[in-house]
Amino acid sequence: MPKPSDEELDQSLPPLIEEALQWLVRLHAGDARDTDWEAYECWCQTSTEHQAAAQTAEHLWQQLGSLQRPPRRRLLPMVALMLTLGSASLLLWQGQEQGWMADYQTSVGEHRRLQLADGSLLELAPQTRVDLDFNDQQRIVHLYTGELHVQVAKDPTRPFLVTAAGGQIRALGTGFDVQRTAEQVQLIVTEHAVQVQIDQQQAEVQAGQRLQYNAQGLSVPVPVDVRSATAWRRDRLVFDGQPLGQVLDALSRYHSGLLWVPDKDLRQLPVTGLFDTKNPQAQLELLERSLPIRIRRLPWLTLIERDDQHP
Repeated sequence: MPKPSDEELDQSLPPLIEEALQWLVRLHAGDARDTDWEAYECWCQTSTEHQAAAQTAEHLWQQLGSLQRPPRRRLLPMVALMLTLGSASLLLWQGQEQGWMADYQTSVGEHRRLQLADGSLLELAPQTRVDLDFNDQQRIVHLYTGELHVQVAKDPTRPFLVTAAGGQIRALGTGFDVQRTAEQVQLIVTEHAVQVQIDQQQAEVQAGQRLQYNAQGLSVPVPVDVRSATAWRRDRLVFDGQPLGQVLDALSRYHSGLLWVPDKDLRQLPVTGLFDTKNPQAQLELLERSLPIRIRRLPWLTLIERDDQHP
């Protein structure tokens, strides 16, 4: 299977859904007129695809608790929406139901450390859900969403495994970090080595290396700065030229509501900096000082837009 491509790992929403969300931002900014709502209604009636995109955007907006006024038109049934948008719709809710009753969960901004029954040390990043399945034959951690680091206690009679998105990660040594998003699973080995298997593919990853996989297969292990990549364990996030969209994905674990950049080009701006995970407000202020952006805060939505007046 081929290596996951950047395009396959792109986390942007379909264009029509983004356009619908832009409409909702304008309509709920506090100064919308009846003519603005009428223009939105006309936009929604442009095509069945526009109606479906509006349905999805409004559903997301309602989940964020910000919908002030229901639209006057009749909404499409959810079944029709799912048939129209297919996997694009599923992406919005992927992982929300999985692991809902997990053994261990962390909330927004919560960093949790656990000592397991076998003596292993498990750290959970914010918004992480895991189940434990330990018996006399093996030790398994099922990662549904989020990120974890595990320091494995030695037990030759019971393999230690982490499962995530159809892949199986087997400890050959002691320390590694696993992050699962809707698009991919990322493994960083901090000590010794780890074996990864998905379908018929298999790879061994050494300490100081990173590997990613998704439904298309495994990437090639590459060197990584382990200290920077696992800085969340020390209440820091370190970025060195990563695109803004990727940075916001990481920061979102420490913010209630949605961090949203509608401009695709803006999402590609490189970001370099050290962010304190204990101070979410300072994270956004640092971005605003460093990049040509302005930040608008709405209930349960933080909108990041381009600022052409930025010095």
